[in-house]
Amino acid sequence: MIYEILQPKYLVIILGGIVGGLIAYLSQKRKYTLSTTKTLEFLDNVYSRVLRNLKKFNVYNRNFRQLPITVKNIVPQILASLNNYVKLGCGGWGCAYMCKSGDRTVVLKIPKGFEALIEKGEVPTVPQRFMNIIVEKASIISSLNHPHVLKLLDFGKKVPLLVYEFADGGSLWWQLSHGWSPSLEDVLLIGVQLADALRYIHSRGLVHGDIKPSNVFIVDGVVKLGDFSGLVKLISETSSLSKMTYTPGFRAPEQVYSDLRREARRRGFENRIDVYQLGNLLLFMLTGRTVDGEDAVDENVIRGAVKGLDKPIADVIVKLMKPKPWERISSEEAVKELYRLYIKYSGKSES
Repeated sequence: MIYEILQPKYLVIILGGIVGGLIAYLSQKRKYTLSTTKTLEFLDNVYSRVLRNLKKFNVYNRNFRQLPITVKNIVPQILASLNNYVKLGCGGWGCAYMCKSGDRTVVLKIPKGFEALIEKGEVPTVPQRFMNIIVEKASIISSLNHPHVLKLLDFGKKVPLLVYEFADGGSLWWQLSHGWSPSLEDVLLIGVQLADALRYIHSRGLVHGDIKPSNVFIVDGVVKLGDFSGLVKLISETSSLSKMTYTPGFRAPEQVYSDLRREARRRGFENRIDVYQLGNLLLFMLTGRTVDGEDAVDENVIRGAVKGLDKPIADVIVKLMKPKPWERISSEEAVKELYRLYIKYSGKSES
């Protein structure tokens, strides 16, 4: 048998097939590379594209107060040159303060119950062993560098204080509650930008876990994902008045049902929580409603929620919000799907 194959006439056929296959492969590879390069160039342009007609987030007309020296000493590298602060408000787990001097502006976040730290300079006592855990988590978050992840600039090593870049457009929730009405193109742009932020953090083994309008911030017209639930939960545990809970309406099914969460972990799909929540966020912006994980008992519930949306958009949201985590698309696939929708509905092209 081997002898027959090695005869010249068979060798010519075999070699011809190999050469032909190699030429076809190289041709396809070259074509694919060109297409991918063009797509990546266009994606870079999409990532830097800004939202339109945003409401002005003006906090500069409020009464500023002097920042206590004890607060400056907590994170001296950043706060030493900053003199004034104004309270932006308090949310579910903490309070935020804008701190500025000249052209430099940052946001300080502390857990509820620790307002006296910023307002009076009274430093709370937190067990250093617990602070070490917070510092470890904060170090990971602060190392992230992506155009759609809110930058954690620094953090206290002995006090639960976080220093973020200032979101001059406020949060997505602030914009929506103050009358901003995003176009379909805006919604899909937000989808692409946040999906790529998720692709980035998932590639580093991280999960956000609490994607909702109040955790999406707007800086220079682009969206950025902030307040990672893992860090927020640790920070909130330092104060009896602070409590971090997943937001009803935006929870993924596995955040409600422990058996589903265990199975998702076992299969290695824990980060699909973020994919569901991204789909829920887009659904909220398009329809004004969400599907909480407690209600997502089967796919028909999701299909009912997207009824009325254009089929291509509805189909992608269903892929993002499959009740079973292992049936959802990945964040990388979400970038591709939402990118195609953005191209289709924005009228833009890669050429």
